[in-house]
Amino acid sequence: MAVRDGIITKDELNLALLLDNSYSMVNGRIGQLNSAIPTVKNSLIKVAKENNVDLKLRIIAFSDDAKWIVGTPEEGVDIEAVTWKDLSVVGGTATNKAIREINKSLSKKHLGAHALPPVVILVTDGNCNREDHADYLKAIEEMKKKLAGNTGKEKVTRIAIGVEGYNRKELEEFASIGRIADEEVPLIFDVDKATDLGKVINWVAVTSILSSITEEDDIIDLGDPDWGDDDTDEDDTIA
Repeated sequence: MAVRDGIITKDELNLALLLDNSYSMVNGRIGQLNSAIPTVKNSLIKVAKENNVDLKLRIIAFSDDAKWIVGTPEEGVDIEAVTWKDLSVVGGTATNKAIREINKSLSKKHLGAHALPPVVILVTDGNCNREDHADYLKAIEEMKKKLAGNTGKEKVTRIAIGVEGYNRKELEEFASIGRIADEEVPLIFDVDKATDLGKVINWVAVTSILSSITEEDDIIDLGDPDWGDDDTDEDDTIA
């Protein structure tokens, strides 16, 4: 919340999820990913209310291509209005296309007049298509420059969640440097088994949003990872 010209206004916070639905996400992985979104929605509604912010969500799924699932480049969806349709697995891993799509949204005119630094979370279990890797790097470099103006400071927080057997080096190329457990490291979180995927996505989304709201330093601090043993309620559903 901010006071501008004597008027109390809500800050806007934009979260984007880039979700891998390539064929390697088959079986338990895609199921866990689909079931994670309702929990994330409910958790983020609570965060938005407690911190009096307008939280907008965008979701892109990527395989051979990148598709907008929630929101558009021009407008995110208010977190309470988000609906979800389960993803199916298909094709390869065009991570570069997902990054290029979300880059279209990273401008002041699309993020709101009082927007806080946006957060982009990449969830993947594989490698970007080999022939696309050079473009993947170019797309990341373009994202780093978004919203920076003449300051040269990166304004978009980039977080990666790697699922079982992912390419660590590739996610290091994507992720921002931040603090995890008091160490300055790339913001990458490991999922060793598919059943933990929902817990990790939920914890990372909530923690990164809280840090974006409250952090005054130039580096985002996510504290000590702790996603607990059980974070799923039977009532966590999206219409």
